[in-house]
Amino acid sequence: MELAGLKEDEKYFVLRFNSFKAHHDIGVQGLSLENKRKLIKLLKLHGKVFITAERNIDPEFAEYQINIPPHKMHSFLNYATMFIGDSQTMASEAAVLGVPSIRSNSFVGRIAYLEEEEHKYGLTFGFRPDETDKMFAKINELLDIPNLKQEWQNRRQRLLNDKIDVTAFLVWFIENYPKSVAVMKATPEFQYNFK
Repeated sequence: MELAGLKEDEKYFVLRFNSFKAHHDIGVQGLSLENKRKLIKLLKLHGKVFITAERNIDPEFAEYQINIPPHKMHSFLNYATMFIGDSQTMASEAAVLGVPSIRSNSFVGRIAYLEEEEHKYGLTFGFRPDETDKMFAKINELLDIPNLKQEWQNRRQRLLNDKIDVTAFLVWFIENYPKSVAVMKATPEFQYNFK
């Protein structure tokens, strides 16, 4: 928190703007410049705004650019009031940390793990670029929840309770290889011993 000049318990928002320059991003849209402006204007009424970007940030948003070491980003994200952006990856990372997340891009509805985090656990919300009115309505709805952080921690815990401890599973699998392959082929549900 000190790295970002925040006081203890100060509300802040993390925004992520994707450049969509990868080959698989051809034809993909995210947040428009107008919606980025509108988003910052709204969130500034509720706390500090920090932007992280994949490439160069729009010059008009330079004052909001976060300047912390990349390896500390998840710690910083963990304490945010909300994450909003057009990045699927950070939206999911925020959700798994128990931070409400909103994403807006053309991939919405097409990525299974985000669909599960949204529709089964209510941790993240996706909106296509033509659904910005719905997106802003959801942001305002979330801002009005008095115990937002605690509610999302409860949702996060529900997700974690449903999943296995992948590290423990992999340690067992490697330590017991090649027998572990036979066990998993014969009884795939054995993985649930690692909850």
